[in-house]
Amino acid sequence: MRDSLLGGLALAALAMVLALAAPHSISAQDKKNGSTANNPAEAVEPLTPRSESRLATAVTGVAKPDTPLPVPANSYHWTGGYVGGHAGWGRGRANTSFTPLPNAIQFIDLTPTTLRPNPSGFNGGAQAGYNWQSGRFVVGAEADISWSRMSGTSTVTPIIKNNGTPFPGAGFLTAHQNTKWFGTLRPRAGIAFDRVLIYGTGGLAYGQVNYSANADFRPGTPTAILFFQYPASFSKTKTGWTAGGGIEVGINRHWSWKAEYLYYDLRKASITANPLPANPPFQVAYTWETRAHTFNAGINFRF
Repeated sequence: MRDSLLGGLALAALAMVLALAAPHSISAQDKKNGSTANNPAEAVEPLTPRSESRLATAVTGVAKPDTPLPVPANSYHWTGGYVGGHAGWGRGRANTSFTPLPNAIQFIDLTPTTLRPNPSGFNGGAQAGYNWQSGRFVVGAEADISWSRMSGTSTVTPIIKNNGTPFPGAGFLTAHQNTKWFGTLRPRAGIAFDRVLIYGTGGLAYGQVNYSANADFRPGTPTAILFFQYPASFSKTKTGWTAGGGIEVGINRHWSWKAEYLYYDLRKASITANPLPANPPFQVAYTWETRAHTFNAGINFRF
């Protein structure tokens, strides 16, 4: 048995020697013709992990396992908490109605009127949240707070009376609204394409808003003694709802940037103003809408 094994090894060694010597036996005619069909050296495929395994099996009679293929790197994963900052711009809708009381027939000097002091301006703040990912689906929750410079004023003159004619004099109507800050608390849900997350969101919105308005009936002539105005001004913390969506892109394991659109509605605010000086029973009721579109870009640090 030992002699058989030695003989097998000798035959295998001889086969290898012949294979290595074969390139030197190419005829001159083959070289002249540039033929490679009969060239064993060129016919032999380069060694690969699989061919090395087959050669080792032929020589030793023991199979060598194939070299495993490299494992692809893990894809981007969105699960985890994050904090970040954002900045952007907003434009609001603050339609303000002027309603004469007790009614337009008795308060003939003012027809029901709507002004549009639509506020706009810069927003900026911070956010924090948490995501859970399952396959391509990502759900989470986010809270944010924004300092706001959205402000707007609208003024019209002259005042139009109930019969459609202008009130004589320099009277005017004015309305103003500015948002001091606002925030949201909302779930998010989206689909991840590796490092890109596209999501929708909606939930609670809240904020502090300043409102003011006046119906100023200035006299038509300098000799007039009295004129009436109906001023109103107040600040209120409002609550409502928000909805929107955005896209977030992972930069690396810890950092991502996002672009987001949100629409919010903090509902209407109303007040009834008494005249100065007193002139019962006349009053003016003001009602403001408090809505806005916001567009923000931000960056998050992921834990």
